[in-house]
Amino acid sequence: MDLQAEAKRLLGDLYAAFGTGSSSGWQDNLAEDVVVIGTDEAEWLTGREQVIPVLQAQMLEMRGAGARLEMGEPRIGVAGATVWAADQPTMRVDGASAVTMRMTFVATEQDGRLCIHQLHASVGVPNEDVVDQTLTV
Repeated sequence: MDLQAEAKRLLGDLYAAFGTGSSSGWQDNLAEDVVVIGTDEAEWLTGREQVIPVLQAQMLEMRGAGARLEMGEPRIGVAGATVWAADQPTMRVDGASAVTMRMTFVATEQDGRLCIHQLHASVGVPNEDVVDQTLTV
């Protein structure tokens, strides 16, 4: 299996789900111990049982809002059976400005498929909004 190509395909499936609301392209790739972290402080989800219904609901909500994600230029690394991906997709929502997101995941190859153990999707916030001062970037 070409893990880099599979990771890029999986990113594409995740992005497509925001526009379609369908979880069929990525749901089977979540490991039992998956941890999903989002922008909202309540978005720290652990385990398939907690993650799947929340992501399914959010993707339907995002579809209803007219959201679409466009792949950036993902960086994908492989070490043995472990793969990690980091991307800056663009989110477009009907009637709103485009927003650059952050998407990362760490997965392992198991039984001929990638199993995501950690997934992070968020929107960056200026340092000044967090620590009330300018930091070097």
